[in-house]
Amino acid sequence: MKRRFMKVVSALLAGSMLLLAGCSEAELAEAEQMLNERIDERIASGGYETKVEEHTHQVEKKTTTLYFGDAEDVNEYELAFMDGAEDIPYVSVDVFRDMYVMLLTGLGHPAADLTIEKDGETVTMTRESGYPMVIDFAEDTLTFMDYDAFLKEEEAQPLMDVITVTGFNDAGEPEYFSLNDTSYERYGDMVTLRPGEYGIDLISQDGEYYLPLQLVSDIIFSQYSCNTLYNGECVCLVGGGLIEPLEDQYYIEDAPKERSDALIDFNYKELCFAMDALYGLKEEHRITDFDLLFKETGLIVPMMSKDPQVAGQALADLMFIYFDDKHSGMTNRSYMMEEEITRNPGPTSLQSLDEKVRYTEAREKFYPDGFVPYEEVGNTAYITFDDFVYADIDYYGGEKPEDYIAADTVGLMLYAYDQITREDSPVENVVLDLSNNGGGMADAAAFVIGAFLGDGSITMMNPLSGALVSENFKVDLNLDRQFDEKDSLKDYNLFCLISDRSFSCGNLVPSVFKNSRRVTLIGQQSGGGACVVHHMTSADGCLFQMSGMKHLAYMKNGSFYDIDQGAEPDFFITNPALLFDREYMTGYVNELMGK
Repeated sequence: MKRRFMKVVSALLAGSMLLLAGCSEAELAEAEQMLNERIDERIASGGYETKVEEHTHQVEKKTTTLYFGDAEDVNEYELAFMDGAEDIPYVSVDVFRDMYVMLLTGLGHPAADLTIEKDGETVTMTRESGYPMVIDFAEDTLTFMDYDAFLKEEEAQPLMDVITVTGFNDAGEPEYFSLNDTSYERYGDMVTLRPGEYGIDLISQDGEYYLPLQLVSDIIFSQYSCNTLYNGECVCLVGGGLIEPLEDQYYIEDAPKERSDALIDFNYKELCFAMDALYGLKEEHRITDFDLLFKETGLIVPMMSKDPQVAGQALADLMFIYFDDKHSGMTNRSYMMEEEITRNPGPTSLQSLDEKVRYTEAREKFYPDGFVPYEEVGNTAYITFDDFVYADIDYYGGEKPEDYIAADTVGLMLYAYDQITREDSPVENVVLDLSNNGGGMADAAAFVIGAFLGDGSITMMNPLSGALVSENFKVDLNLDRQFDEKDSLKDYNLFCLISDRSFSCGNLVPSVFKNSRRVTLIGQQSGGGACVVHHMTSADGCLFQMSGMKHLAYMKNGSFYDIDQGAEPDFFITNPALLFDREYMTGYVNELMGK
């Protein structure tokens, strides 16, 4: 292992030196020596120190602007910096509390609160629901009696909320979804996270308690798809990986051209810690720990570079080449990087891109002006969309669903239901075309499941905590605010067209269909994608996303099964063109039904 690793290191060192073209021989030699020393230290120490060396820190405090989502929402908080490291902000537990409550309130939960109890080297922070997080500053650990319950936005929500809409409007009237009494939650085990074992210090000094802001962002804020970025001038709290509303504030002039040694060291440790805790496909990718992965792949070399461009590209390569799971990727460069990263796709991504072109071109031959969301060919109705979209439109307000046929998935399904069930309708077969569907919002996927099956069910599990959730529901398909036998298409002959392009929610829906035995799948095996997308940032300012710890699943015989492998069709069709030839497909499904 060591010999193979050193060969990789040597090759990558040679490549790293090419990035310094134009330097003198003496400068090249000095750069190579510094890089070698940094790598040698990292290897000799096992990647990071396993025990934080406690000492008295020199603390400098600075009041800093925080932008929440856009440039209009401005807040000010006091950050702390340790031992002259001006690019690694810490927050006191009191400031953390204020930030957390601000975040939850901004997400629409005004009752959110967090109480603090300080006792020697231990701080207990308790949500209004009663669930605590215990921070041990002597042991450098964070312990959650129940990680998922602590993070719930509000107490009334399920433990892990797949369907985010409440099922009621502001007047308390039922709409769209109704959760069944058979829905249930199984709480997980106690979770202890140990940043101290990665050399990350949780600091208790002079009556104050400090946490690295990046650690707070990774372990707490990221669970709400919110992440912090610090550029030396301000903190940007971005949602869903979207930096665009804060580009002017984040991408500052005169940004540093090099990463400091302190930032290099902390950034590496925090990445290892956060990914070990939160990457959802460690077992599937045979990752023991990320420090070992970075050594085995040689990524440790560019990750130790002073050049932010080199380090940022290494993170991008981790996402695109080594993860290659289609949910993971670099979303934006850091404020220190002058150029965008190069997207080097791995074999799975290359195949997905090829399949996208293949299926899109095949469909364009039949629909040169764009596909038709709803159409009828003979006795068969076709419902087609490429993304699951939930726009939260008030269809109960008297608006005709056909006005919104392209607005969101719910509107399309309402329109399709009206057409299929109209008086004297010729429709006997209903075909849902997900063959070019790349995923989207779980609420929209749930509505489609309920519309087809009547009794819908989506399950989720969290490997980190062991928590399990099953949300069983009905949908209101005829907008009468009742949830009954009229609200489904289950009495029709139901089919779903799938391919490798059917990914994420485009994979969830056929997986549920497959398990129901009520919908016939036609095409190629769906593309997988069980993990919910998890947005992250790095301590040096890169924005990325990865497969998170919340796994979509289906239940059979009371057991939860991961859907990452995709759903196998009941009938294979290898030629994409046949899926979009509606005349052919109508004859095909009628033949399957013995007509």
